[in-house]
Amino acid sequence: MDSQARPRALVADDEPALAADLAIRLGRIWPELDIATVVHDGPSAVEALTRLSPDLAFLDIQMPGLSGLEVAEKARVPHLVFVTAHDQYAVAAFEAAAVDYLLKPVSDMRLAQTVDRLKARFASGAPAIDLAALLQRLFKPVPARLSLIRASVGAETYLIDIGSVLYFRADDKYTAVQTVAREYLIRTPLKELLTQLDPERFWQIHRNTIVNAQAVASAHHELTGRVTLNLKGRAEKLPVSRAFSHRFRQM
Repeated sequence: MDSQARPRALVADDEPALAADLAIRLGRIWPELDIATVVHDGPSAVEALTRLSPDLAFLDIQMPGLSGLEVAEKARVPHLVFVTAHDQYAVAAFEAAAVDYLLKPVSDMRLAQTVDRLKARFASGAPAIDLAALLQRLFKPVPARLSLIRASVGAETYLIDIGSVLYFRADDKYTAVQTVAREYLIRTPLKELLTQLDPERFWQIHRNTIVNAQAVASAHHELTGRVTLNLKGRAEKLPVSRAFSHRFRQM
């Protein structure tokens, strides 16, 4: 935005009285701000943002047609403030990413803080935030986790419940899957398995080993700093590399 130009804003709220009140108070707190338009639903907000290309937008999150979050994904705007009557929309994350939010009912003091923040961004020439990427990170679906491991032994195919796996170990061209009863070999690389396992339950402890944390009975700490794990139901001990030993400092 040209430093000499008046910043232009869009206000979108499905309650006309609240939208008008916000526009009036913005004009009083920030006289240099030009309210380009006021709209009351998501599709109208997308159309106005695309047509007018304002410098900033105040978007209500809950609107007919499209939510404020969906509007932000569909229409790029350099600086955006979410307005919401609810506080469960990852407001802390938006704030940390320098996207402000206003919680209804909006006080004049809180609105003035937002205006000061926006003025500082304009004055510093801060780049536009990639809202689409931010929203994808915040609201992306949780990836599906493995629940069964398929392992073939000769003509037989075994289905191994993930909860019964004690650990995975890279073994040449294969990955060994160890349960209390026996070992199976699969072709899925350890690195690929890591992306499919629940990280709260399965911990990498070595470049070639992933352990089921619930299968760990104890951790043995040597004076040299070396750590080995004792497992429930198995006699072997698993070495922990220094890169991952911090997980077991309290054990």
